[in-house]
Amino acid sequence: MFDFETPRLLVSELSADSAASDRAELLVEIPKILTPAVVAYLPPHFSGITSPEVAKVWLARMCAESHLLLITTRIDKEPVGFLFVHVNQQQDAHIGFLLRESCWRQGLASELLSGFIDQVRKGASLSALIGGVSLENIQSQRLFEKLGFNKRLDAEMDTLFYELVL
Repeated sequence: MFDFETPRLLVSELSADSAASDRAELLVEIPKILTPAVVAYLPPHFSGITSPEVAKVWLARMCAESHLLLITTRIDKEPVGFLFVHVNQQQDAHIGFLLRESCWRQGLASELLSGFIDQVRKGASLSALIGGVSLENIQSQRLFEKLGFNKRLDAEMDTLFYELVL
């Protein structure tokens, strides 16, 4: 439903029944992606993912809670992050993303979200995209603003929400 490509990335939805061999390799990579710096502004259940066994539990939870999309590089198919999409009854999609530290400051987050916005405008019957950002995460705040998201007034104490009406 949400699968798409960008010039440097392949983004594909993971399902509970993904191939076992692919899953085993991913479970080894997840702890390498979810480093303390990557999860610093995320909810507690993103922290402490330090082994394939713990990654398996985390992955099952993420697949159950939302559409979980794996982000890989086009060239070598290396897993570099995740995009989370939770669609509510009003057809608003709450989104979140994370990228491996080695992928920071290369424009990949902008490329990822621009590609996702293009994809949902083509076919998904969504009314808005909403992203929550920690008050401390200035880079993500700037990214949402750059992509045309508007800051919502219903921010919580430690989180800002950005919305893009489709």
